[in-house]
Amino acid sequence: MSKTSPKRRVEKRKRSRTSSRGKRVGSKTVVCAHCSEDLSGSGRALFVEEDVGRIFCHEECITAYFGPEMERLEKQYFRNLRPNELSVEDRHKLADLRWMTVQEPDEIWCEKTISGDRRYTLISAFQPEGRKIWSVCLCLFLRGEPSFMFLSFITKNDSMVNAYRKGEKVPLIRKDGQKTADADHESESVTDRLADNWTEEETYRARLSQHRSDDDIPFEEFSLYQSCLEETLDKPDEVWVTNNSPDGKTYHFIRSYTDEKPTVWYIVTARDTDDDDHIEIIDAFPTRDAALVDQYRAGEQEVGQPTVALLSRLVH
Repeated sequence: MSKTSPKRRVEKRKRSRTSSRGKRVGSKTVVCAHCSEDLSGSGRALFVEEDVGRIFCHEECITAYFGPEMERLEKQYFRNLRPNELSVEDRHKLADLRWMTVQEPDEIWCEKTISGDRRYTLISAFQPEGRKIWSVCLCLFLRGEPSFMFLSFITKNDSMVNAYRKGEKVPLIRKDGQKTADADHESESVTDRLADNWTEEETYRARLSQHRSDDDIPFEEFSLYQSCLEETLDKPDEVWVTNNSPDGKTYHFIRSYTDEKPTVWYIVTARDTDDDDHIEIIDAFPTRDAALVDQYRAGEQEVGQPTVALLSRLVH
């Protein structure tokens, strides 16, 4: 199996509105990670990270789910607190610096947790009234942006900051050289920074994350199978079509690579667009999990001439 990059670039495109499609693929139902509410027919779902793929029905469930970890981190913070720390009044006056840190951090550190999350620590240094202080924020990221904050604090002790420089340092990509505060955040609590509402592309990504077996191909190796995307679209072994959504048809392209030991399958999920000459890729990935592949054998199987007609449409 070739593992070089495909000649033709295939792009993903997301619609801005929330999908009305039920959160179900095959026989698997997507439920809230905290209260287990069935979200299969819901038009509203929230998510705050992509690594584990948790889905939540309400903001209260997000806070409740991560509450124990927030409490643990808070206790750890107080254990690290030094006697000569800033006063409570000073920390309150400087609390808005956390939003400047979230927007334009001086440092970003990424640590992989036991639960599978990538937790990010954002650090910025300031000099109000000529004294150096630091702002530290611990949060999850979604689409490259902070999405949920576990803990934030202001300190004047560099030893306190060093205790939170864990994992790998992430290279910074700055929009400009200035830090700017967002006045809209002044009245928000740290749990108010939740990600956007659910979109259909995240439905498939989160479902995949939830049901992948532990010994499946790791996400960091997906790029090695990039050329399989074009092969799967051009010469699929199977194409399954469902038509149970106002958004139009959904297509599952499946190609097997039996020369790999164990067998590898490549799956491409696409959907109709407003343009009859185009279909849009929602997700594409390799897997060794036969049970997972079965979940994508849903709807009507199309082979031969119907498949050729489908593939004549451009893919975006």
